[in-house]
Amino acid sequence: MLLFAALPLQWFALASTPLGTGRLHQVAIFAFSAIVWVHYRLVSHLPAVRVAKPFLVANAYMLTVWAAIDLYNHSLPLGAVQEGLYVGVFIAIATYFYRVASGMEPGTVEMLRWAAPVACTVLLVAFAVSMVMNGVNPLAVLQKTVSSADPEIFQKQVFKSSFGGFGLDDQAARGNLRHEIFGAILLSMLVSTWAMRFGSAVTRAQTVAYRVFMTLGVVLLAVSLSRSIVIAAVVWPIIAFVRSMRSGQLSNRQIALAFGTVTGIGLLSVTGFGLVIFNRFLTDTTGYDARAQNYAGAVQTLKQHWLIGGAQTSGAHVSSHNFVVDNWLRAGIFVAIAALAIVILLVATWFRMASQLHHMPDWMTPVVAALALPLVRIGTSGGGLIPPDEWVALGFVFGILAYRHQQRLQQLED
Repeated sequence: MLLFAALPLQWFALASTPLGTGRLHQVAIFAFSAIVWVHYRLVSHLPAVRVAKPFLVANAYMLTVWAAIDLYNHSLPLGAVQEGLYVGVFIAIATYFYRVASGMEPGTVEMLRWAAPVACTVLLVAFAVSMVMNGVNPLAVLQKTVSSADPEIFQKQVFKSSFGGFGLDDQAARGNLRHEIFGAILLSMLVSTWAMRFGSAVTRAQTVAYRVFMTLGVVLLAVSLSRSIVIAAVVWPIIAFVRSMRSGQLSNRQIALAFGTVTGIGLLSVTGFGLVIFNRFLTDTTGYDARAQNYAGAVQTLKQHWLIGGAQTSGAHVSSHNFVVDNWLRAGIFVAIAALAIVILLVATWFRMASQLHHMPDWMTPVVAALALPLVRIGTSGGGLIPPDEWVALGFVFGILAYRHQQRLQQLED
């Protein structure tokens, strides 16, 4: 619960490290992973490692070549070391979720049902404190945003203004932090949904809290104005609806929910904030234009750095916001090939699960939806790296896949 409580708190810096500024959510991720590595024997990680072996091999190759290229370019391989630590985080979290699903951590499934309520509550409290300390009036900004139908006002005057004063410099404390902040909220909602459908019967308190905070989570995702997170979130109801249709289990409740959603979107579209969201996705081309410029700059830079890299893609330097292209810029073509292999592996895994979802238990729907989060973010994240939240999401997905694999082996033995 401490891990999921800390994941949205990404504007709180704790200390400076050789690998960069250590933030609260990163400390929580590494602390949890360290506990897992220390507490369990190495053999405990084998089920997760077996299932994720191609993904881990591609990462190991990519990071090794990246480190060698950095040393060749007379730079310390700090980026490769940091990503190597996140690979360790991935294994630890995958192992833990495998153990949870396998029943080796009694009571944890029931506890994880509270992931979304905890994450949403902590985020709201932290936002409230941050806005008070920075003199931000969200209602006044919202009124100004609605009257002008300009999403940039809300983004800059609420999000960016609230993130200042907690240890991050002006470049780091920018409105774009909201992508990962609300990505953490989406992940907590997916984990809570999996836990609600898995394991023992749910209690009335769990059901009430789940429904309330899932509704609140949807509202938070909408006001985030994060295109990438909203796109990742929309994948969830789509695959759930398709699964029900293909399995012949489409219920009256799901049909009513679908019509209710369409009606809600229609009503929202005629409100002031609905117009803000509409403009954010369709008429506000600032982000799209900037991304096009980033890609154009990356293509020009690649002419000089295509073989062994050497270009900077973080901080004040221009990033293509693409996992493959940025790895190509900083470490050359051989690292780019490995990065492309990682993307292909993840995409193939998602399509394989999605195509078979109607044959799987309903608790696999949030697991498949969770993989959409890193898939979207590795194509949109600044610096071209897999962000910390997405490493947690990948650990969750592959941990449950390891459990499914173990189930199939036991069925074959029986």
